[in-house]
Amino acid sequence: MKPTRYILIALLFLLAACKPKPVPVPKDDVFTFGQVTRYGAYYQEQGIENNVYMLDVYTSGLSLNDQEKIVGSGMNLCFSDVFTLPEDTKLQYGVTYRADSTGRADTFLPGQDFEGNINGAYLLDIRDSKVSSITLFKNGTFVMEQAGDTTHIIFELVTTEGRLYKAVFHAPLTYKRKL
Repeated sequence: MKPTRYILIALLFLLAACKPKPVPVPKDDVFTFGQVTRYGAYYQEQGIENNVYMLDVYTSGLSLNDQEKIVGSGMNLCFSDVFTLPEDTKLQYGVTYRADSTGRADTFLPGQDFEGNINGAYLLDIRDSKVSSITLFKNGTFVMEQAGDTTHIIFELVTTEGRLYKAVFHAPLTYKRKL
């Protein structure tokens, strides 16, 4: 009887050791500082009358120096071209912005790399004030909501490799004028 018990205990340990380990769930990035730059009807010459904005959000390890250069270590999520209606003076709350390359209102350009010139929707991983990697987003959405002086944005984006990326922003947004 004792050898059978030892065999059963050994089998239980073996089964426990073979049990697949849970796959870690990627954590959402939380962005705590953000700014919007208004460019107006930037693409008017191409027949797009909608206003264009750049939305930049940063994790807590990053800041901007006096020359507006990013310093520190963390993540910078950027949407270089977000389109709104011509009469809009800010990005709109309660609107779902979608990746789209047409320039229609309530859209943003998908991430693109033109021979090293990155634009559209992209994520910079910055280490010691230097870009260590760039992720382009080909698809996805973001939605802005307002709670007092705080803006809450939920990002659900798809990388060019097809991976889902989720993130949130929860802080006041600073608006800048045209550069």
